[in-house]
Amino acid sequence: MGKENTQPSEGFGFTEQEQLYERISDKRFRAILADERSAIHNVEVSSNTFGEFLFVTVSQPVEQERQFVTFWGAGYHEYRERWLTTEWRWYDTQQFHHMIPQKITPEDAQALIQARLDEIAPTVTPAAQSKRAQLYEKIADLTDEDGAISELEDLGVWDDEDLE
Repeated sequence: MGKENTQPSEGFGFTEQEQLYERISDKRFRAILADERSAIHNVEVSSNTFGEFLFVTVSQPVEQERQFVTFWGAGYHEYRERWLTTEWRWYDTQQFHHMIPQKITPEDAQALIQARLDEIAPTVTPAAQSKRAQLYEKIADLTDEDGAISELEDLGVWDDEDLE
């Protein structure tokens, strides 16, 4: 199978639920990092549409190629109005494999992840989500992160003051 047809589940063994929700537990994430087949290529704090997170790019072998996935977590998800510290979201990064740096040792990666968790620890608070955030979370889990706001806007409820 060519790399353009390779699914992340082939290299990483994602379960059906992990594929459906594109998220894994922190325990599972740590196990992937510790897996001898894993190569950790990048660990950096950056931002996406949802907030500032730690992004960790990992690859595992699939046939003669490598499957690349970027995990993101250890940050505050603005639309969900909660911290992502016990789970990691992921996306396929195969198309950018030629731009991904070389390996980081698992020990260095774990140290960088722990440094990020230590950095955000003073501000991590239990979730006190608004009705809007709760609705966003349900829609995002049923559809996808990127499409949830559009779905809520199409329904005319994203700017509903009763959801605050």
